[in-house]
Amino acid sequence: MTTSFLLEPQPFRRGPSVDVAVVVGFVSIVAVLTLFLAGAACLGLAIAPIVSPASGASQIHVRVAEMALAVRLGDLWLLFAGLSVTFFAAAAAVAARATAFLSNDD
Repeated sequence: MTTSFLLEPQPFRRGPSVDVAVVVGFVSIVAVLTLFLAGAACLGLAIAPIVSPASGASQIHVRVAEMALAVRLGDLWLLFAGLSVTFFAAAAAVAARATAFLSNDD
């Protein structure tokens, strides 16, 4: 007695599973937005020495404590500019790696 049956081959699946894709997509979106926000905050601190005198000239009211903090941190503008560029580059790298991980191309 023989029984013949046909085994159908399983289709080859490319890329991550749906569950992994959702988790990676969500985590990468949160990471990119967080890094972008950190870069924008550091950019704001980097341009504070430039904006501080301009706010007085254009009669924008700024609290004295905020102006004192901007003057104190004004010497570190190069550090904040470097951090801003680093955060923006990290956000772009995370977005690129997530896109490469989630794509089906080989």
